[in-house]
Amino acid sequence: MTRKAGPERPVPPHLQGARSGTLPAAREEQANQKPGRSALPLHPVLFAIAPVLFVYAYNGARIPIDPRELLVPIALSLAMTAVLWAILGLLFHSAARAALLVSLFLVLFFLYGHVAGSYMPEVFASAELLLGGTVLLGIGVWLVVRRRKRRARRSLSGVTVVLNCVAGGILTVNLATGLRAFAHRPPRAEHGTGQEAAATGAGYPDIYYIIADSYVRSDVLKSGHNADNSAFLGKLESLGFFVADRARSNYAWTHPSLASSLNFTYLDSLAAAVGTESDNGGPLLGMIKNSRLAGFLRRRGYKTVSFASGDAGTDQFAADVRLSPPWSLTEFQGILVNTTLLRDILIMRHASSVDRHRDRVLYTLRNLPYAGRSRHPVFVFAHVLSPHRPFIFRPRGLPANVSSYGGQALYLGSLLEAVVRQIMAQSQRPPVIIIQADHGLRETVSWGDSAQSQLEERMAILYAAYLPPSGRRTETSALLYDSISPVNTFRVVLSQYFDTTMALLPDRSYYSRLDRPYRFYDVDRPESYQAADGPARPGAAP
Repeated sequence: MTRKAGPERPVPPHLQGARSGTLPAAREEQANQKPGRSALPLHPVLFAIAPVLFVYAYNGARIPIDPRELLVPIALSLAMTAVLWAILGLLFHSAARAALLVSLFLVLFFLYGHVAGSYMPEVFASAELLLGGTVLLGIGVWLVVRRRKRRARRSLSGVTVVLNCVAGGILTVNLATGLRAFAHRPPRAEHGTGQEAAATGAGYPDIYYIIADSYVRSDVLKSGHNADNSAFLGKLESLGFFVADRARSNYAWTHPSLASSLNFTYLDSLAAAVGTESDNGGPLLGMIKNSRLAGFLRRRGYKTVSFASGDAGTDQFAADVRLSPPWSLTEFQGILVNTTLLRDILIMRHASSVDRHRDRVLYTLRNLPYAGRSRHPVFVFAHVLSPHRPFIFRPRGLPANVSSYGGQALYLGSLLEAVVRQIMAQSQRPPVIIIQADHGLRETVSWGDSAQSQLEERMAILYAAYLPPSGRRTETSALLYDSISPVNTFRVVLSQYFDTTMALLPDRSYYSRLDRPYRFYDVDRPESYQAADGPARPGAAP
């Protein structure tokens, strides 16, 4: 029996659009996803954590980073992610779409500093990069809005799965590398209390050990940078300083140089124990942290004082008192900030890494004269990261042909002279004051015909010492000589003022590469470095 066609029944309101295939946009996406199969967008959370782990993984084996330092950056990154995700979710009525934009923003935010270049920029020159990032983010917003307006039937589940896998893979790699870095991490300093002192220290002089990082010798400064610091050196000599005009560093980088001078020994035994192919800087930092010199002085009643330098190695010097600006960041925190968009935001607000570096240097120099205020004798260790890059000082009235480095060295000299005068004026006992560089300037050496001159620039250092009469030995000037090197500095000082006699070691200079810090080449034996396998890698000295 054939059923007659009648008038079409009206469609109930809750089913309107079903026959025409035009479900409301908010419900259409749900209708096209199978129950229990929709992907949960985890990628924003993973992208928020991975960059922090990356910075730790890349630097954790080189500098002593406390893993607890990661907690605050990760928490802040997750909080920023949650707030942004919530706001965008309300705007687009879709957690998946909001997650896409949040992940795009996080990638741009954390990649910005890497793309922008140097971690210690001297000028703000990233307007194009900021514009490019804004354009990319704008394109992402446009695509999400366009997709919503077109009411596309295709689910975002596939895209979400891909992004989850990518972010998860990045996080896994960084986590594995970070665990390896943690296993090979350098030691951290446990700042002492001085309770191991076995004497009161009565009658011993205060000792100031001031490292002017990368300050080259006067002749090299003049010939290579058109800067004449003879006035500064002359004023030091008028105050009673001995200035060595042929001084050279024992090692070419900060950490081996100071590990050697603070323990008044060469590093041959350490290199044999660690291996010349090792790139692990931990043993060097351990020698700086718990130096033979600090132990010797503590047993005689000394208090040790250090200043925050911004260098993770010398910041680990185990001092009884560590002085730092209240805003001071650790090296890990500084590196992390400078990999993000905050890098240039802080520059525009005059709070960049360069500004912090300048303030840290000035803080150290301003407070050095007051570090000796103690009823105990004090050993003051101040690593001043200048005239090392970045160039933050330049006196007025310099000729145009004076380099930025030369101008900075001259200005630092005037600051050091003022510091020395204040220390001498305020000291109850005549102090011992050592001003020296850890190494020279040149950061790379091309192994060839010009290697010798390049090595000379790298090893030639400022060296000035004030040793007051001790009443225990002959004239102190007889113990100092023009070619003295840092390994003998405290052999002279300890023999002069304490109940010990230490023989001087031969003054030798060794070059090594950053990636092979224990493979030493004798600067005075050309055959030892002419066989080197390629040029040293460029980069700032550690």
